[in-house]
Amino acid sequence: MESNIIFKNEPKLSEHVANNKYNERRIVLVPKIEEFISSHERFKGKETSVTFAHEGISSLISIIETPDEKLVLKVHLSILRSTDEGLFLSVWEQAGVSVPHVIEEGMLNGHAYVLMEYIDAPLLGEKSSREELIDKGLRSEMGVTLRRMHEPKADGYGRLIDGKGEFSNFKDWLESEDMKNRFKYVKDNGVLGEEHGSLSKACEILLEYIGDKKSSYCHFDFGSKNIFATNPITVFDPNPELNNGYMDLARSAVNSIAHDGKFPNKLVDGYFSSESYDKKVLQAAILVNSYYKFNYWHRTNKLKAIKNVQEYLIRTKDILN
Repeated sequence: MESNIIFKNEPKLSEHVANNKYNERRIVLVPKIEEFISSHERFKGKETSVTFAHEGISSLISIIETPDEKLVLKVHLSILRSTDEGLFLSVWEQAGVSVPHVIEEGMLNGHAYVLMEYIDAPLLGEKSSREELIDKGLRSEMGVTLRRMHEPKADGYGRLIDGKGEFSNFKDWLESEDMKNRFKYVKDNGVLGEEHGSLSKACEILLEYIGDKKSSYCHFDFGSKNIFATNPITVFDPNPELNNGYMDLARSAVNSIAHDGKFPNKLVDGYFSSESYDKKVLQAAILVNSYYKFNYWHRTNKLKAIKNVQEYLIRTKDILN
């Protein structure tokens, strides 16, 4: 018996030209998702509804509901790089972090997908303001959680290929063509310069500190919009890459600074708990991550976010010295 599938809406398309290729892939994938559901043993013979989530740029997220359960099918829109989101979620789950339980992974029309548990809870950032998150101790809890996510160690840096990072060490990742192109774009468009801190000095600091250290499983988009308001908090939607914990924490700091121009003290304090940390290394990681993020933010006119980070970097550039 075939499934009776009802699509309750259509995927939301991005308004930015930079995302046109993802818009085209969304449209192509809709009938493929219908085929996936109709042929999947889990859904056969069941009344099934599909609702497309309207969040996220780089993936197509479907909420699949039957009389028995509610699941999430996440299809990554990039075809140039595979994803190991399911693996990262499973590693973090084993480390004691609350994440959506992964049911299966696979490929759908050349795109990696993850079928996982649906979490019936609001986003942390929607339920509470930043001030409320601080007052309730949730920003500190976020830092503690991110540190726990970094405890399992891995081999190599960058995206996973055959179970290892695409680069054997941090230096190779930092000096990759992708990073060089990001640095060049930001410099050529005058988005960042020496007045925001020396990029060469930041790279030197990171290379010296990280050296041959093993990498961690990094979220690279860790923030209240990718955390469900459960107890304990539930982490989801990573941009999974292997890297150093300072780099992942700094990516979160850049996103936070972009929002309101303020350094996320409680997040960082929670991450390091009572340990001292190297402020110079963190500042270097924040500057490198700013170059990384500005490449896309500039092309999609996220001008307020860029301005907030620029002003922060000007105020704090002397930390690198």
